[in-house]
Amino acid sequence: MILIADSGSSKTGWRLVDNKGGVFPYHTEGLNPYYKTIEQIKSVLVNKLIAELPCKAEEITQVYFYGAGCSVPSKCKEVKTALSACFTKAKVSVEHDILGAARACCGHDKGIVCILGTGSNSCYYNGTNTTKTIGGLGFILGDEGSGGHIGKSIVAAYLNKEMPEDLRDEFFKTYQMDRAAIDKKVYLEPNFNKFLGTFSMFAANHITHPFIQTLLKECLDLFLVKHVCRYEEYRTTTVSFVGSVAYYYKDILQELCKAKGIKTGKFVLEPVAELVGFHS
Repeated sequence: MILIADSGSSKTGWRLVDNKGGVFPYHTEGLNPYYKTIEQIKSVLVNKLIAELPCKAEEITQVYFYGAGCSVPSKCKEVKTALSACFTKAKVSVEHDILGAARACCGHDKGIVCILGTGSNSCYYNGTNTTKTIGGLGFILGDEGSGGHIGKSIVAAYLNKEMPEDLRDEFFKTYQMDRAAIDKKVYLEPNFNKFLGTFSMFAANHITHPFIQTLLKECLDLFLVKHVCRYEEYRTTTVSFVGSVAYYYKDILQELCKAKGIKTGKFVLEPVAELVGFHS
């Protein structure tokens, strides 16, 4: 049996492929090794994943894990240690989530691939490996166009009273949070990036409002300028996108890409579903 995972900072999508080709989907919280220790990852695996599987952990023979935060060997090793401790009979492979996104979108073809979820990243994929990457610097130094970036922009517009009055009323009605409550979450509590990312849903729920339309276009256009347009191949190859932000704001992204002469490829909500075909 094969277990495949695509893990972001907020959530992890899993697919179990049995010996007859049956595919079983599961979800857990994100397993980014920058935010979770080996023991915390093991706890999630045991209590939230293995407990739900229709087989014993020892029956898993191969694990393919693609994760945010797995861009350096030391962090890959931490995740692999946790996975190997839980799936003791399996051969475990841990790779960066950008490679998973590339394989999900392009298979064995070339292309530029972008992640737009809680965070953001991009790469050029030669059909086998990622040869160039731009982004992936995390929330403080980057993540343009991500859910965290959009959420931060919305909160800042609310606190700075740049947001129109009708939207300000809706924001307070929805979240019941004042400046002090927001400051506490951002500056005194962990996982502030995920906290700010939750406010991107406010944009999704008010997407027809002119202010939100402008804000989304500014955030997503900044991603294209700082990431996609810096690849010399951006006009000659397709550009694909994965992640919730890319998927739900597909129309805006396509409009912005068209204006820049960018040919768009796939828009994938969950790469793990496409990775089943790649690895089976």
